Amino acid sequence: MTTVAGAQAAYPSSNAESYAHVERKGFAVFMLVGPLILLGATIIHPAHGVRATSGVSYYTAAYNHTTRFYIAHTLFFFTAVTLSVAVVGLTRLIRPTNPKRAFWGLVFSVMGFVGWGAIDGIDFMTYIAGAHKSLNTNTMQQYINYVVADNPVLIPVTAIFTLLIIALVWIALAMHSAGIAPLWLGLLLPIGVTGVISFLNYPPLEIASGLCVCAAVIPVGIRQLRAQDVTVPEQGAATVL
Repeated sequence: MTTVAGAQAAYPSSNAESYAHVERKGFAVFMLVGPLILLGATIIHPAHGVRATSGVSYYTAAYNHTTRFYIAHTLFFFTAVTLSVAVVGLTRLIRPTNPKRAFWGLVFSVMGFVGWGAIDGIDFMTYIAGAHKSLNTNTMQQYINYVVADNPVLIPVTAIFTLLIIALVWIALAMHSAGIAPLWLGLLLPIGVTGVISFLNYPPLEIASGLCVCAAVIPVGIRQLRAQDVTVPEQGAATVL
């Protein structure tokens, strides 16, 4: 009878090794696509606030700039989908030198992206309120005012999203210690993500935040795409000279 250990000895990680090329290229593509989608969202996005006192500007943006509001926030949603995979790819790169930071960076970032998705849900709800002009505007405005000031909803959502920022700082430190990126460049990732959510009412800073994310992640993706298979294990493909 063939044991599990015997089967592993007969096929010593050949499947994993043969798929390493696809894995590396796949993560690299998401490192390019995710930040670019985010940058597009910041450029298209109509300015509005999201604080407790910003209900009027939030609803007005959805009502007066319905198409732009929808496209921008849909792109933010797709950013969460693609950038989450890119971050998994970053944790893959730091795993050989710092498995502890790789693990906790992965755990907290996945949890944080759930918070990002919840914020997107609020955005889509606001879009519906603004897109359907037959709805009573006074009622919808009052409802959005309640949404942006409802602490029982906003506190847990914000707390979970904050885990993403913590994870990205953790990952940036690990990328620096692994030689993947300078510390200042790696820190542009959490700075950029924080800026995107903080400067929704200030388009120049919003776009600058998107550029920060691009600057932090895209170079790593490009190096991974250009790397030869012989440079795997993974970190060598992204080492900063």
